[in-house]
Amino acid sequence: MTVAEATLMAEEYLTVDEVAKRLKVTRQAIYNWINEGRLRAVKAGRSTRIPESAVQEFLQPWRPEDERDTK
Repeated sequence: MTVAEATLMAEEYLTVDEVAKRLKVTRQAIYNWINEGRLRAVKAGRSTRIPESAVQEFLQPWRPEDERDTK
């Protein structure tokens, strides 16, 4: 097993309900963000799981490439 595989296996995966509760939004908002590509998720059988790291990435401030300081 590689280090990357071990890291993925150790990561906590959350349900849509858990993420919705944590972010204080509806389940539909979570599904919308997943479908728009804004929030990473994986399908496990019939259920959708969201890696904890994806939630943390989603919560980071967004800065468009154009506005970065290039000086």
